[in-house]
Order: sequence, then C-alpha cells, then structure tokens
Amino acid sequence: MSDLNSEISEDFAKKLLRSLYKLDSPIGALDRLISNTDDPDLKSSLVEITSSLMDITLSKLMVPIYRHHPSLGRASEPGPWLHEDDE
Repeated sequence: MSDLNSEISEDFAKKLLRSLYKLDSPIGALDRLISNTDDPDLKSSLVEITSSLMDITLSKLMVPIYRHHPSLGRASEPGPWLHEDDE
C-alpha cells in the first residue's frame, strides 16, 4: 500500500476516507447482530472476522493514507474536511 499511497491524491484520499468512515454504521449493525447470536462458535468466528475487517480498514487503508497526507488529520481525529462537501 505504501507505493500506492504515493499515487493517491489528497482529493482521492478524502473521498476514500469518507467512504471508509461510512462503514461505521453497518459495522455497528453487524456487531449488534453478532452480539445476539446464541451459537458461541459462530459468534466467536464472526467476532474474529469483523475484528479483522476493522483492523485491515484502519491499519492497511486509513493509517497509511493519513501518514501520506498528514494535513488531513488522523484516523481518530480527522480534520474538518470530513464534514465538508465533495468538490
């Protein structure tokens, strides 16, 4: 991803990050669904898969983009651009 980051413009980075932040709601819904699963083996597997998805999203996509474009903020504290309209 580091080679790819050098090719990602700030505008594209903003669009990609906005899309990734929009995953919060569906992942939260998935987490709630998993929490209501009675089968402990299934629950464990789904928790592991969901955790991997969240880890990959953060560590392989978001953090490297923020490192390449530090003016955008950090994953835990994105800048005001997140709430601005796409231009």
